[in-house]
Amino acid sequence: MLMNQRNGSGNKVRMLQERRREIDRLDAELIRLLNSRAKIACELGVIKVAVGLPAYDARREREVLARIRAQSSGPLEPAGLTRIFRRIILETRRIGKWSMQQERDRYRHTGAGKGNFNGN
Repeated sequence: MLMNQRNGSGNKVRMLQERRREIDRLDAELIRLLNSRAKIACELGVIKVAVGLPAYDARREREVLARIRAQSSGPLEPAGLTRIFRRIILETRRIGKWSMQQERDRYRHTGAGKGNFNGN
C-alpha cells in the first residue's frame, strides 16, 4: 500500500512538473506575441503622426475590448480578460506614444512632413 502511494505521488509530481513546463512555454509565447503587438504599436505611432491622428482612440479601444470579451470561451471570465487587455493596451499605447514622439522629433529636425502632423 505504501509503495502504491509513493508511485501515485511520483506520477503527480511528474504531472505537476510537466504542466509547469507547459505554462513556461505558454509564457514564452505570450511574451513573443506581446512584443510583436508592441512593435506594431510603434509602427502605428509613426503612421498616426504622418496622418495627424492622436495616440488614443477610445472607439478602437472599446472595439478591441468588446471583441476580446466575445471571443472568450473561459475559464477566464470576460471581466478578467478586460482587465488584462486594458493593461496590455495601456502599455502598448505608452510605447506607441514614445514612437510618436520620436517621429515628431524626427520631423522637427529634418523638416519632413511639414503640415502633416498636428502635435497630438
